[in-house]
Amino acid sequence: MKQKILALWAVPRSTSTAFERMMRERGDFLVLDEPFGLYFHYSEERKSDRYPQVEKKTAYNFYPLLQDLIDKAQRQPVFIKDMARFICDRADEEFISHFEHTFMIRHPAKALPSLFAIWPDFSLQEAGYAELYQLFELVKTIQGKTPLAIDSDDLIQYPEKTVKAYCDSVNIPYLSDSLTWESEIPSDIHQWEGSWHGEVQSSQGLAIRKRKKYADIAEHEHLQNAYDFCLPYYQKLYEHRLVIE
Repeated sequence: MKQKILALWAVPRSTSTAFERMMRERGDFLVLDEPFGLYFHYSEERKSDRYPQVEKKTAYNFYPLLQDLIDKAQRQPVFIKDMARFICDRADEEFISHFEHTFMIRHPAKALPSLFAIWPDFSLQEAGYAELYQLFELVKTIQGKTPLAIDSDDLIQYPEKTVKAYCDSVNIPYLSDSLTWESEIPSDIHQWEGSWHGEVQSSQGLAIRKRKKYADIAEHEHLQNAYDFCLPYYQKLYEHRLVIE
């Protein structure tokens, strides 16, 4: 029997790495951080020129990487956190069949200024909202059911309820001890040639934290245009979110 890979698809700066830290604390999954980012950025088939200085590797090509994940999942439960934008153009029915697909969404008013602080020249594709919605709709069409989607605000405001509801939905036990962790970030969480996970590194669990001061969307044309583009996709996904009561 084929063992499916539990996947959380997200956009950048969506608190998905904090969710990944929770999954690592469980101890019952092999947890992999953005494996398809290796394909997208570092493979011979790479789709991005964001990191042109990095050597291309055959092992990171799409099919070898996918097969490695499939093989790992036959030996132990596997969870991946990844960006939908990395694979949405490769996601056919066969690809979809290997995963149990779940989604993380975050309001672009919160995610985009954080992305802008790291990549002030980010593209709409790098923001990833259209691609996340595209993958969500594809999974829904192929599987004939609406995939599970959780909202970042719910995860941070109601961590126990949100994680428990997620676990119930994907039929895994809820482990309350997984909601806290040591502050040092695991070495295999990718930094992608930059400082992406400072807040997760300094955190010790899922909780509301004081937000950093980021750029005002209205004061930057690029941010405003990106926000206007991304918001409708977020709103469509928000309609299908897991409601936390």
